[in-house]
Amino acid sequence: MTSPHEPRKPIIGVAWPQPDYLKALEHAGADPRVLKPEHDPLPESLEGCDGILLTGGADVDPSRYGDIERHETVQPDGQRDAYEFLIARYALDHDVPLLTICRGTQLLNVVAGGTLVQDIPTSRPSKLVHKRPTPARVKKARAHDVTVAPGTCLAMLLAPRTKKDGTVPVNSRHHQAVKDLAPGFIVSASAPDGIIEAIEKPYATFCVGVQWHPENYWRTGEFKALFEGLVEAATRRTSAR
Repeated sequence: MTSPHEPRKPIIGVAWPQPDYLKALEHAGADPRVLKPEHDPLPESLEGCDGILLTGGADVDPSRYGDIERHETVQPDGQRDAYEFLIARYALDHDVPLLTICRGTQLLNVVAGGTLVQDIPTSRPSKLVHKRPTPARVKKARAHDVTVAPGTCLAMLLAPRTKKDGTVPVNSRHHQAVKDLAPGFIVSASAPDGIIEAIEKPYATFCVGVQWHPENYWRTGEFKALFEGLVEAATRRTSAR
């Protein structure tokens, strides 16, 4: 419990989180609030959140971005799509600090008006592996490097980890990706095969999405800056309200 003399930790709303997401938020100084459709109606449940994290998980239904046919590998979750679409829309409309990861980034792009590559191996085949296996021992295994766009929010956050050639090694577990970028967003990192690995919305208080899984590094802190950036922006928003 917070003492009267300690500043309140910013509340970060998060739905469908695995333990690593919660640990990463806590280590960055946040108070995670797990949102569940059966208990937390929207938008009321978001009004007390200082920031939002959208996590990885099931594929976004292609009908959400206008694709009539669904690739055989796509496994959507209709309830989750409906709930998180409302969360993302609220964050964009109210400029709530937002960090998105994997599926969360794909969903953000769709909510904002973009489209997705339904299956990278069949639509954008290359020698680069974007989907590594998921046992705990390989969750942090490097899949490939990403090239970070200079001058972006992401570049500032990852500066200490960025190599001289502008790249950062990342883990990877996604078979979908951003196809047509949503209006108002920019690409802030790409893989060597051209797949978009991070997006952000300039001039937002904080709106950054990555395709890899920084939460898996909560113990060692390689990507702690992403969560700290969200928490710092949420703290500023709290102070301004």
